[in-house]
Amino acid sequence: MRLAFSRSKRKCYAIAMPKRPLHLLIFTDLDGTLLDHMSYSAKPADSLIEKLSDQALADIIPVTSKTYSELLWLQQNVPLPFTLCATENGSVIHGPADYFPINGERSADVTLGIAYDKILEQIATLPAALRSHITGFADMSVEEIADATGLAFDDASRAKDRQATEPFLWSGSDNALGRLEAIVGQAALQIQRGGRFYHLTGHATKDQAMNVMVNSIAEQRPDCDLISIALGDGPNDLSMIEAADFGVIMPNPDGVTIETSKPHVRTASRPGPRGWVNAVTEIMAELGLNLRQS
Repeated sequence: MRLAFSRSKRKCYAIAMPKRPLHLLIFTDLDGTLLDHMSYSAKPADSLIEKLSDQALADIIPVTSKTYSELLWLQQNVPLPFTLCATENGSVIHGPADYFPINGERSADVTLGIAYDKILEQIATLPAALRSHITGFADMSVEEIADATGLAFDDASRAKDRQATEPFLWSGSDNALGRLEAIVGQAALQIQRGGRFYHLTGHATKDQAMNVMVNSIAEQRPDCDLISIALGDGPNDLSMIEAADFGVIMPNPDGVTIETSKPHVRTASRPGPRGWVNAVTEIMAELGLNLRQS
């Protein structure tokens, strides 16, 4: 007897089936989840990630609001041995060359949202009365972005290198913003409200990106039973968390935590990378997966 998982119903059944190796696909948000919210450290999760990678038990797959440039820079400073990732809140997924099948061809990148140049074209066609209230990253120099966000110059440069979303400052009224939302909605765009910045995006989500990557990995790994784990701490992570075989809500240090009624979703015992380690090792124990001791 062994466990089998139904992704459509997210239930686990004990049935007789041929024994194949389990392989974990760990889809993880970064800030406040894998990385400590204050120190930006991944310790002690970095040690577990290294062991999972060395023993070929899991793929670690970042799914983040960061740009691809920001993520590649982060990879130089935090041990993230990923070959697949999703950036800009699931708007773009990235993999090795020729990894994803797209319209009869194969590509290393897939834009699930709206390409950046198309977003800028839509902004350019707005009525002048609305356009005058938008100051987007494309309108701003790196120095201006650094001043507006508090980022260092190099970090602001990487944040400006966008592929499928446009952050912007809004100086108009709420009524005008409503008119803007209606106009961009006709072009399959939406406005997401952040802290200081608004974001003009397509309708791509983190769970859509996760599903595309799961299907692509399944094509490459027919010899394994793939089990997805998704971890995150924000409202934009919830659909991904609920769509995985095992979902993990990461508590925030300030006590504000997203909620769900899904029975396969748990809340980690503590915030950040320590809670990340506890949740992943707990799920591995439930699956009967053990790390080899060196």
